[in-house]
Amino acid sequence: MQLNAFVQKMIFISLLLILSCKDVPKNTNLPDPNDSTANATLAREISKEIDADPTNPENFYRRAEVYINSKYLARAEADLISAIQLDSSRDVYFFTLGRTQYAMNQTKNAAQSYEKAILLNPGNKDAMLKLADLFFLVKEHQKSLDLFTKLLKEDKTNPYLYHMLGMNYRETGDTSRAIYHFQTAIETDPTDYESALYVANLYAAQKSKLALGYFDAAIKLKPNLVEPYFAKAVYLQRTENYASAMVEYKKIIKMDPTNVLVYYNVGYINYESGYLAKAMENWEIVTKLNPNYAKAWYMKGLLLEEKGDKGKAKKYYQTALELDPQNELYLLAIDRVK
Repeated sequence: MQLNAFVQKMIFISLLLILSCKDVPKNTNLPDPNDSTANATLAREISKEIDADPTNPENFYRRAEVYINSKYLARAEADLISAIQLDSSRDVYFFTLGRTQYAMNQTKNAAQSYEKAILLNPGNKDAMLKLADLFFLVKEHQKSLDLFTKLLKEDKTNPYLYHMLGMNYRETGDTSRAIYHFQTAIETDPTDYESALYVANLYAAQKSKLALGYFDAAIKLKPNLVEPYFAKAVYLQRTENYASAMVEYKKIIKMDPTNVLVYYNVGYINYESGYLAKAMENWEIVTKLNPNYAKAWYMKGLLLEEKGDKGKAKKYYQTALELDPQNELYLLAIDRVK
């Protein structure tokens, strides 16, 4: 196996050397002459150096970096390809090309460039990390897991590696491993809000009380964000801890008085608890804040139907159906009150 890998590498390097024997690239990738910014001025200076020495790949690489800083990514890509044409043995050229192609949403090309960088320099951890992230993005989770695991063997103190292993395991449905790696990320970096919230939500999905500690940890880390309060409130609501859920929802209303999701959920808790007038008040607020919230119109109709006001209930059901025409629940409701 080692011999095959060596042969493959030698074949790859030979192909790159063949590419480097092509004609010298033309210096046509020039900056806009009307651009007077410092980066454009620098690009023009480097262009003169390219004219003086068109076989020097480093000048194309330097100009590419200027174009990257100026957000001229297509020009940067062209210069990097020219640099590689002149010298295809530099892993940094392929790595930078991969970063540029990724920024241009060329994920397949970016992956190939990162892979070439790693083949030229197996110790290029930056390329491995970028490739691992890219594989996660395009849902090639096993490839992403393999790379993050390899990186972790050499750096067991990096919380990001544990976090991304957790993310991959979460996406593949391996909840126990996801939780383990998120927890390890938190142990490595106690300020890791994202990992804390992911663990909380994974435990919440299992209706485990362990979720509460992680929700509280996330809230402590980001006390001004609605997100962890809302996630905790939803967990409490789903486990029928209505009083505790209401405490969290009230906190959110103080932070964000126009949050329709909160008012809807508070209305639902009031409905389930038998406080029908309060529930109607909550859903009235929802439809005022967001007239397109179909569920709130339906629940208002349901309350009126239960009170015997079928005429008004039908109007609310019809409004819900207009907003969500494929919803069978709304169709059935209209049939009930005909």
